[in-house]
Amino acid sequence: MLRLSVRALLNFHPKAVLAGIVASVTLLGAMAWGALTLFDYVDTLNRAERDARQMAALLEGHATAMLEGGVGAVARVADRMRDGGLSVLAEQALGEALAVSSRGALSIVDAGGRTVFGPTIALDGSGLDAALGSDLAADTGGAAGGVLMLHGRADGAESIVLARRLRDRLGRVDGAVLLALPEANLSTVLNVFGDGAHRFAGVFRTDGARLAGVGPSDLGPLPRMEPESGGGDHDWLVGGQRTVIGLKRMQAFPAVAAVALPREVVLAPWVIRLKQGLSVVGVSFLAMLGLAWLGWASLRREEETRNALRDANARLEQRVDERTADLRSLNQKLVRALAEKERANQAKARFLSAANHDLRQPFQALRLFHHLLMERLKDARDRSIADKMGEALDSGEKLLHSLLEVATLDAGVVRPNIADVPVATVLDSVATEFRAAAAEKGLALRFRPCDALVRTDAALLTRMLRDLVRNALSYTPMGGVVVGCRRRGQWLRIEVWDTGAGIPAEQLDAIFEDFVQLGNPERDRRRGLGLGLSKVRRKAALLGHAVEVRSRLGQGSVFSIMVPIAASEPKEEPASLPVAGHAADAKAARLILVVEDDPVQRAGMQLLLESWGHQVLAAVDGPAALDALRGAPRCPDVILTDFRLPGAMTGADTVTRAGELAGHPIPGIILTGDTAPERIREAVAVGCRLLHKPFTPDVLRDALNAVAAERGTPRHAQQTAA
Repeated sequence: MLRLSVRALLNFHPKAVLAGIVASVTLLGAMAWGALTLFDYVDTLNRAERDARQMAALLEGHATAMLEGGVGAVARVADRMRDGGLSVLAEQALGEALAVSSRGALSIVDAGGRTVFGPTIALDGSGLDAALGSDLAADTGGAAGGVLMLHGRADGAESIVLARRLRDRLGRVDGAVLLALPEANLSTVLNVFGDGAHRFAGVFRTDGARLAGVGPSDLGPLPRMEPESGGGDHDWLVGGQRTVIGLKRMQAFPAVAAVALPREVVLAPWVIRLKQGLSVVGVSFLAMLGLAWLGWASLRREEETRNALRDANARLEQRVDERTADLRSLNQKLVRALAEKERANQAKARFLSAANHDLRQPFQALRLFHHLLMERLKDARDRSIADKMGEALDSGEKLLHSLLEVATLDAGVVRPNIADVPVATVLDSVATEFRAAAAEKGLALRFRPCDALVRTDAALLTRMLRDLVRNALSYTPMGGVVVGCRRRGQWLRIEVWDTGAGIPAEQLDAIFEDFVQLGNPERDRRRGLGLGLSKVRRKAALLGHAVEVRSRLGQGSVFSIMVPIAASEPKEEPASLPVAGHAADAKAARLILVVEDDPVQRAGMQLLLESWGHQVLAAVDGPAALDALRGAPRCPDVILTDFRLPGAMTGADTVTRAGELAGHPIPGIILTGDTAPERIREAVAVGCRLLHKPFTPDVLRDALNAVAAERGTPRHAQQTAA
C-alpha cells in the first residue's frame, strides 16, 4: 500500500508537489505568525495596563503629598474656631488663616455661602451645598478630619477645594473653611501622564467626578477599592471611548488617581508590528529568537559573575574596615599608654631630682662635720660611735652616687676615650677588686687569661665588668663565678658565668631597667640598689657594644659584652700632662671664696678649709660674692659655690661674673645636690669642675689640688681635666 502511495505521489505533476510544499510551509508559517501576533496583542494590552497603573501610582503619590499639607492647614484653621464659629475668627484664627494662605487661596464662608474672609472660591454644581448642607452627617465624613474634597476655581484657576464645616457654640453649622489648591501644583505630573488626546490623567472622587486632571470630567461609577489598592481594565469606557485604564486608591482620602490610554493609541504600535510581521519569515524569527536567548544567557552568566565579585569585594572591604578599626583603636590605646608612661617617667624624674638635691644638702653637712669630729675625738668609744655614723653616711652616699652616674650617662657629657686596650689589664683590675668579696661568701671566682687587644674605653669597660661581676656575686649563693673571653670573628665576647638561681625568660629585658631587682623584695642594700645592670646598658650604648644575657632557672646565668677586636698593634698612649711641677702650689695656702646659702653647710665648709690652712671669704649669694670680691685684699685663687643660690644668679653665673670683675678667669668648683643632666652640661660649658653632694673632704682636697695644678697647664689641658 505504501508502494502505491509513493507511486501515486510520483505520478503527480512537479508543480503540484511544489505547490503542496509551499502551501504546507505557508500554513505552518501562518499558524506560527498568528499565534505570535495574538500573544503580542495580549501582551501589548497588559503592558499598557501595567504602565497605566504605575503612572497612576506616581500621580497618587504627588497628589497625596499636596493634599496632606492642605488638609492639615484646613484642620488647623478649623480647630482654632472649634465651638466658637465665625465669632472667634478675628481673635483665634486670623493669624493661622493668614499663614495658611501661602499654600493656596483660603476662604471662610458663613452658613449662607457668603465669603467673610479671603477670596471667593467658585465650586462646581452643588459643591457649596455639600460643604454646608446636611449630606455630611458628621465632621468625620469626607476626607480625613471631616474635610470634603470638591472641584472649583479660585482666581480663575482650576483647583481642588478642601472644605470643612464650622459650628457655633450651640453645635449649629456656622460656615465652612475652604482651601483651594491650584491644579497647577500637579501640572508637571499631569502634563507628563496626560495630554487630553492620547492619554487622560487626573484625580477623581470615588463617585467618578473629576477633582483635577486632563481629559473627561467624569469616569463613571468606579469599582470599590481599598485604600492604597490598585486596579485596571483593558476595556473601560470613558466618554464613549474604549480605553486601557490604571487606578490607584489614595490611603487617607476618598479619591482615586487614574490614568487612561485609548485602546487605539495603545494598539497602534501593535498594528505596525502586525504589518511588518507579514514580511518576516518564521525561520528568521526563530533564528533571532535563538540569538536573543544566547545573548540573554550570556548576560545572565556575566551578571552572576559580577554579583559574585561584588559580594566578595564587599566582604573584603568589611574585613578591611574591621581590621582598620581594630588597629586604630589599638593605636589610640597605645598612644594614651605611652603618653601616660611618659608623664609618669617625667614625674618620677622630677621627684628623684628634687629628692637627690634635698637629700644631698644635709648629707654634705653631716660629712663635713663628721670629718671635723673624727679629727677632734680621741676616746676610742667615741670614735667607734663616729665610725658607725660614717658607715651610715657611706650607705646613703652609695645610693646618691649611683643616681649621679646614671644622670651623667643620660646627660650625654661623657666622652669615651676609644683606644686599643689589652683585655688582660681590665680582667686583672676586676679580679683584684673582687677576690676578697668572693672568698668572704665562699664562692670560687676564676678569670680565664686572654691576650686579646680590643677597641674600647678602658675605664668604662672596667666599670661595666665590675657591675656584672658584682651582680653575679650578689645573686650566687653557692658555687662560683667564671669570667672568660671567646672570639667571634672580629668581635671578642667577654662572658661572666654564675651558678645562681637563674632569671625567668619574661624578666630578661626588665632586669636592665632602673631599680629592678629580682629575688630581693625586702630591698636589702647589701645586694645592691638595682642600678648596676641599667648602668651597664647605658655604657654599652655609649661605646657601641652589645650586652646579652642567657639564663636557665636553677642553673645560672651568662652575661656577655661584645667588644670589637683591635685591627693593629697597640699604639702609644698619649703622654700625661706635665702637672708634677705644680705639686708644691697644690699644697700652698690659698684664698678661697665660698658661696653657699645654707648657713650650716657654709659654716662647716669654712671650718674645714681653715683647718687646712686656707683663708676663706664667705658669701650667701651671687651679689654678696661679688661685693666680697671687690673688698678682698687680692683676687681669690678659687671659688667654691653652690649651684642653686637665692636670686637670679646661679653658681655658674657667679663664677663667670667674678672672672669678668677680676679681668681674668677664676677657677671654680660648683657644688650641687642636683643630679639632672642639665647641671652637668652647664658646669662643663663654663669650664668649672662639678662635685655632687655629698662628697668627702678628701674628694674636695683632690679637686682643690687639681685646680691648683691646672693653673699652669695649657688651655686645652684645662678643658680636658674639667
